[in-house]
Amino acid sequence: MLNLAEFWKSLSQDAELKATLAQPAPYEARWVIPLVLGAAAALCLTAGGVAGLLLGIALLLAAAGTAAWIHRESAEREAARAAWSRLLYCRHCPNQFPPDKALTM
Repeated sequence: MLNLAEFWKSLSQDAELKATLAQPAPYEARWVIPLVLGAAAALCLTAGGVAGLLLGIALLLAAAGTAAWIHRESAEREAARAAWSRLLYCRHCPNQFPPDKALTM
């Protein structure tokens, strides 16, 4: 059993396993959309009027929902990357195992 991350690093760039065993891609959080929605919500809320208030609240909820989605997606991707770095790789049966499920000889 080998540590998957170390085995992956030892592979040559043109090896077939380099792509199939690669670490999950990181999530590039783009906070522009929630920030723009939040700024638009602030403008609508300060503009006054019932329509501005309702639109501002809707935009604020959209900004909060988008920010929560981005945060959740980022956390899930980081957890997947952390789990990948802990995996073990068997060169005999080419399978990947978490350390607690792997049988060592």
